[in-house]
Amino acid sequence: MRKLVIVDVDGTLTDAYGNIHSNVVKMLEKLKNKDFDVILSSGNGYFILVGLAYYLPVNRLVIAENGGVVGFRDNKLVLGDRNKAVKARDIIIRKRGDIIKESWQNKCRIVDLAFRPRIDKMSLDDAYRVIKDVLRDMDDVIVENSGWAIHVRDSEVNKGKGLLKVCEILGYDEHDTIAVGDSITDLSMFKIAGFSIAVGNASSELISIANYVTQKSYGEGFVEAGKYILEKF
Repeated sequence: MRKLVIVDVDGTLTDAYGNIHSNVVKMLEKLKNKDFDVILSSGNGYFILVGLAYYLPVNRLVIAENGGVVGFRDNKLVLGDRNKAVKARDIIIRKRGDIIKESWQNKCRIVDLAFRPRIDKMSLDDAYRVIKDVLRDMDDVIVENSGWAIHVRDSEVNKGKGLLKVCEILGYDEHDTIAVGDSITDLSMFKIAGFSIAVGNASSELISIANYVTQKSYGEGFVEAGKYILEKF
């Protein structure tokens, strides 16, 4: 039976600096040649992820913006309400624009908006706490720290729901899916997938529920995960 592999990008396929190395691409190709459908699932903007999927040996259907947009090119489904994120963005910039800045991607993001510290000495964890405090009265948005940016979006949107939509489109049962990831944003798809693999650099929350945890981290961890998948499935 064919299996669907849903894989995060930043921190999972990449190294700590955001690079995707040739051994990772080779593993993606091995999975494809063994009849695994590999879907990219990322907090990245839809247009960026579509471009990445076009050039990698994966299924071109993507789960972008932490589950907010599923599709390829013009054939996309928007699963969340952009207006909620825009309202939250306006509050963040008005109240704490002195220390928080928008990601350059926000100009083309659809549902999930991303933010980073404006000042060098401020960590993502600190920025997360600032944004959570500023939006404490907005119960219809979720704030998450992916380890690469702070994401703000409709609280009804997550990668798990994106996974379910992909299963519906491609005709898979969610129990026949394997999720691979590293951050808190992958938690929802780990809870739905039939099997989950956390790479070695994953957050403690993800590691605690993963079916398997790799010894290696980042892209090397994905290569290890790929070997495990080819052996066990």
